[in-house]
Amino acid sequence: MTTLQLPKSKSPPPVADDSLLDIWYQPWVETTNSAVKLQRIWLETVNDALRHELDFISTVAPFYIKLTHCMTGLEGPQTPTTMASCYHRIAGDMSEATYNRMRRVSELSDDFRERIWFEL
Repeated sequence: MTTLQLPKSKSPPPVADDSLLDIWYQPWVETTNSAVKLQRIWLETVNDALRHELDFISTVAPFYIKLTHCMTGLEGPQTPTTMASCYHRIAGDMSEATYNRMRRVSELSDDFRERIWFEL
């Protein structure tokens, strides 16, 4: 007598803990990498801005020393003409330094945009 054997039904493979971790880990890493890249870009831009400010301060500091010397008479006798010429000379140097500062700051937004688009 033969017995009829039914085909064995295939049960779904057991889900390993590793595969669940892989399913969750991959999207998390992709979003985290993007966030970290954007954070790095932002920090580089802030670093550049602070460096430009320090350059400006180090450029302007000697002008204040010269102005103090002119106004206190340490560079010779004070007359209204010498004080005015000294003041105008220093004001011209200060305006040039301020112009360079503004130019650098305006370039930061363009650099920031370029860095973000490059990463995307």
